[in-house]
Amino acid sequence: GVASRRKSEEHILAGLVQVNGQTVTELGIKIDPAVDRVYFNGALIQPEEETVYILLNKPTGYITSVKDQFNRQTVVDLIQGVSVRIYPVGRLDYDTSGLLILTNDGDLTNQITHPSHKVEKTYVAKIKGILTKLELKKIQEGIDIGGYVTAPSKAKILKQSGGFT
Repeated sequence: GVASRRKSEEHILAGLVQVNGQTVTELGIKIDPAVDRVYFNGALIQPEEETVYILLNKPTGYITSVKDQFNRQTVVDLIQGVSVRIYPVGRLDYDTSGLLILTNDGDLTNQITHPSHKVEKTYVAKIKGILTKLELKKIQEGIDIGGYVTAPSKAKILKQSGGFT
């Protein structure tokens, strides 16, 4: 409940985390929340009391994040009355709508999002214009988006008005 996993790793490496009074700088240390006491910057971290799962039909015009550096509205802004820190599982673009899970369950998040678990995600996209066979093949093989190539995907055209080129 203090920070994201990546930020928590930075805090650990910086020596800001203690377990049972001992500073921890190694990642991947296993603890028992019922027995071990974890401190961040000298303050005791209390384990989350309840696990929350929210299914949200994300509308367009919201960032899939907890906070946004440009102060745009986030999916967490749509949720009222939740007293624990929740975060979205996965991402949907600003201009995209669809089903999104919000939770405080890190294990579930890892099971769904980590590539080693190979959880398939299904997206239906409505696009402007006509998708060519070459463009469809690129989507299926993986697309270079600024030095990062996406994983290959199963892509097919469900419905198209106009010809296929």
